[in-house]
Amino acid sequence: MEDNRRRELTDRFKHLAEHLNRQLHTGRLDEWEGLDMTIPQIKTLQLLDRVGPLRMGSIAVYLGRALSATTTVMDRLVEKGLVDRVADPDDRRVVICQLTDAGENAIGRFWRIGHERLDILVDLMDDEQLQTVVNGLELIHWAENEVQEAYASMQLPPKGESPSA
Repeated sequence: MEDNRRRELTDRFKHLAEHLNRQLHTGRLDEWEGLDMTIPQIKTLQLLDRVGPLRMGSIAVYLGRALSATTTVMDRLVEKGLVDRVADPDDRRVVICQLTDAGENAIGRFWRIGHERLDILVDLMDDEQLQTVVNGLELIHWAENEVQEAYASMQLPPKGESPSA
């Protein structure tokens, strides 16, 4: 494909992806605003929803924050009743953080808002249009997985090697 055409398609793709992302998240932001939460608190809830219970240190690494700052984030989530801290059964010195039922409900509301918006979009398309969109999104999903695997391989040492090697 000639360079100018590829650049034009890339620009259109970026514009459309950004537009769709903004449109789908606008309602979600309103929902979170009602919960009076910070971005790190929201990111923490989403992480615990996606991965499950985690140690404080793992959450700090994900957020890119110091453990003390992460503890403050977690304190607020515990106060709101969205997260519980429990002792690790294998090492009582280690704290595991997990979503409470209220935390799971909050995350569920967040995703439902997006699903409701997507349902409206799907209803506007015929079966052939919907298939085309699904095919395109599956390609994006595949490409994103490739990027994530590449990042993971750069961060983790090969099996059998120490991290310092």
